[in-house]
Amino acid sequence: MPYEIPTLQALITRTEADFERNAPDALRRSDAKVGARALSGAAYQLFGYQSWVARQAHPATCDEEQVLRWADWRLEDGRKPAVAATGLATVTGSTGFPVDAGTVYQAKDGRRYVVKVAATLVDGAAQLQLAAEELGPSGNIEAGELTAVAPVLGVNSTAVIGPGGIVGGTEQEEIEALRGRVRAAFKNPSKVGNAEDFVEWALEVPGVTRAWALPRWMGPGTFGLTFVCDGDADIFPNEAKVAEVQAYLERKRPVTSEVYVFAAQRRAIDLNIMLTPDTTAVRQAVAKALADLIGDEGGAGSLIPVSHIRAAISNAPGETDHKLAVPTEDVPVANNQVAVLGVITWL
Repeated sequence: MPYEIPTLQALITRTEADFERNAPDALRRSDAKVGARALSGAAYQLFGYQSWVARQAHPATCDEEQVLRWADWRLEDGRKPAVAATGLATVTGSTGFPVDAGTVYQAKDGRRYVVKVAATLVDGAAQLQLAAEELGPSGNIEAGELTAVAPVLGVNSTAVIGPGGIVGGTEQEEIEALRGRVRAAFKNPSKVGNAEDFVEWALEVPGVTRAWALPRWMGPGTFGLTFVCDGDADIFPNEAKVAEVQAYLERKRPVTSEVYVFAAQRRAIDLNIMLTPDTTAVRQAVAKALADLIGDEGGAGSLIPVSHIRAAISNAPGETDHKLAVPTEDVPVANNQVAVLGVITWL
């Protein structure tokens, strides 16, 4: 049973009663009420401080500053930092001329990208490895052209972004996501290479927000692992991100385990729904509730019960009744898939 901290007024009343009971004559002409309020205020602050100390003792309830301390102590790499977008761009010009590391290119909207590795033009062209000057997703750019900020001798000023874009920029890990990883680390203290370990390790990679480990993926002693990056425009990872997670897990895994990281296939779940009332606000609320449900329960190798889909629709703000025409049965998600909300047809 939790201890109930008395209110400030209750403490004042209690202290005044103690004065009156224990020294009624001596305090008859003194200002007992002032003393009672001063003592009660001090006691109330002590109660508040002890309550704060108790909250800091557990990562589920502690303040942000203490979460960071828990993370530094419990997680090997602490809080995931912000990451700059990276990618390739092609420049043309005269063969043999170099593009030095540190050369800056700029997009039309002012975003700047820095050459990370020097390159020399061969057969009139070269691929540049670029990184956004600013950390975070603001540096992500899917396609287009960049222009050199300062002329490069023998090289045309325009750089064409490669088909993979300049992507992968992520914000610093949100404090609640960090809190969740700290709590998961306490629940799974051993690091012997089980499924929970591989998920925890994958989530240490910047940008990775959800991951699923699949034991015996290629036989005994092997794990398959797929993941998504919810902060990206496309949550399904590209080849570069898959390679990054694979390399990280190779460093972390026990020598007796093999891990195979792969990009999951998109499992779009389409729905046919008749709503009451059928308004734009209710439709938006239902769509959000379904997206949250599928995000929570639609991982690799899962099964989304149709009853949960109906419950998510029913719990959406503003909904009073509905008919779910599709799907009519539980929705399976294969081991190589991750579910996302597909097309909702409003009947």
